Amino acid sequence: ADGAVEVYNFAANYFQEKVIPGHESRSVESLCWAAGDRLFGAGLSGDITEYDLSGLSAARGIGCEDGSVKIFQVVPGGIQFERNLDRRKGRVLCLSWHPSGTHIVAGSIDFFRVIDVASGTSCQTVQRIMVNHHVEKAKRECVVWAIALLSSGTVVSADSFGRVQFWDWELGTLAESHTVSTSAALSLAVSEKEDSIIVGTSTGATYQLQLLPVNLGGQEKRWVRTKPFQFHSHDVRAVAHSPTALISGGLDAQLVIRPLMEKMQKKGYDAVLRKFTFPHRRLVSCARKARLLLFQFSQYLELWRLGSTEETGKDGEVLSLCRMPEHLVQLKSKGPEHIYCSCVSPCGTWIGYSTASRFHLYRVRCDGDGVSLRKVPKVPKLLPPAYQLQFSANSDSLFVASARGSVHVFQLLEPGGCKHLHTLQPPSGCSEAVYLLAPSADGHWLAAVSEVSAVVPSVHCPLLQHHCMVPAYNCAVSALAIHPSTNNLVIAYSDQQLLEFSIPEKQYTSWSRAVQSRGLHRAWLERDSPITHITFNPKNPAHILLHDTYLLCVLDKSLPLPDDSTLLMNQSTLKQLPETARKRQLHAFKICKKFQPLLFMDLLDENCLVVVERPIMDFKTQLPLPVQQKKFGT
Repeated sequence: ADGAVEVYNFAANYFQEKVIPGHESRSVESLCWAAGDRLFGAGLSGDITEYDLSGLSAARGIGCEDGSVKIFQVVPGGIQFERNLDRRKGRVLCLSWHPSGTHIVAGSIDFFRVIDVASGTSCQTVQRIMVNHHVEKAKRECVVWAIALLSSGTVVSADSFGRVQFWDWELGTLAESHTVSTSAALSLAVSEKEDSIIVGTSTGATYQLQLLPVNLGGQEKRWVRTKPFQFHSHDVRAVAHSPTALISGGLDAQLVIRPLMEKMQKKGYDAVLRKFTFPHRRLVSCARKARLLLFQFSQYLELWRLGSTEETGKDGEVLSLCRMPEHLVQLKSKGPEHIYCSCVSPCGTWIGYSTASRFHLYRVRCDGDGVSLRKVPKVPKLLPPAYQLQFSANSDSLFVASARGSVHVFQLLEPGGCKHLHTLQPPSGCSEAVYLLAPSADGHWLAAVSEVSAVVPSVHCPLLQHHCMVPAYNCAVSALAIHPSTNNLVIAYSDQQLLEFSIPEKQYTSWSRAVQSRGLHRAWLERDSPITHITFNPKNPAHILLHDTYLLCVLDKSLPLPDDSTLLMNQSTLKQLPETARKRQLHAFKICKKFQPLLFMDLLDENCLVVVERPIMDFKTQLPLPVQQKKFGT
């Protein structure tokens, strides 16, 4: 909705691996892979944009504002205009290439046309088919929202009448028609073998059509609507068909992956329905000492002071506040670029944020009940821009990760300035973005995660030199943190594995080796949501606190790991069991599912935990009303 492009890695447990920030003047209405791994997008502004997946930015764009169909050649370093196709009256709303590259089909209002692009420079329209010619007295226009041209020459169209129609374009005749919805059919995608189609509708439903034999063992086949799914509440604007799953994205901000059971070799974890609503990265940062929270939105930041209470109570009780939460300031980003990353210092006196082209640093002053912000002048320009920000534990330094693999170290100066100290270059010479940073509490170490094989290099901060590398792993790192007393690095991966690495000794700890030998609980490994934050309990060094979108977990390293026969119970359920039953459940994982969806969690001190929830209904109430459907009996 905000023009950002998110890239998910299916091989890494569907992890949201890359995010390219949005732009006020750039909408994204369609995406397409070309020439292997080059990604292009188009929007209502008439631009074609290529996305730089290593630098995580919009690299280049070319406009097409006259509504015609144009052909561009994908060349090294960009795209090159080749020719205009046969122009006709009517808006072009959708396009599809024939797999051989000889023809293009273009959908419009009330008709679609097939264009021959292999017949030289003329590119003539060889067929124009009215999609409503067979409907008597059609009083409203029929919008062809999506279209596909199969290798057999069959054209598949999805229209505003809720129909999926199959056409013989050479004869100009309708072969089959399926009314899948009482409202519009908005999107469609075809499987690689062209024997299955997924269709998205404005009612939030998705449908699968399959090409099946009319008679068992016979040669004649027909398209049959086989599976309806209702996983969305609003328009399904985008669909995709992988070899093993149906994928849909809706106006309700949900990405849904529905595995095809008949394509799965075994009925297990891979055959589970998955829904993604929230980002796999943090948009909230905490100033522990000042008890402030910084919230990141597309074009502004909000700084809040947490409330406080002087009361105590039992588990589950809501305590009255002696001081209410306070909205201190809203910091708006200038220009059309959206904010990519942000951070507040632990002392609460510095705020930094970055867009796609600029890095900004502010000094925060709290005078009584008032708050003032002053922009730090003459901040060194970073090229390329910041991809991740992290202040040191003592708020004296700022680490700025770039989209090209380096980490810049800034010294923060009083009363409000900064000085560039050093640039840490990636040891392997790679230029992939550093997307996670973790400084140690004593200021001696910095861990940084790049996108190459999830390698975690650690840096000795006083010497500003590379120290060691954590062995490469085949999944992305979703969260990491350095223990304040042991300087052990705890790493969570997108496949739910947890590892602990001793930075001083440059090797995995004995606890980590025991975890790798024994294996984590099956229920833990089969969770959908990745761990997004890790912190530690200063009162108990054996405790590691982790959270994903749906649970908060205290991992007690002093207790044994559970085996698969043990239930990973919610703590509220566990408290209702008899004492003997609770003792049998005594293991390392203490899980709380009280807070959902969980965007952020951190320990302010040994007695205080701050949790940020984002109830789904809060943002669903801001969406436009869905298409009303009459239900039986109402």
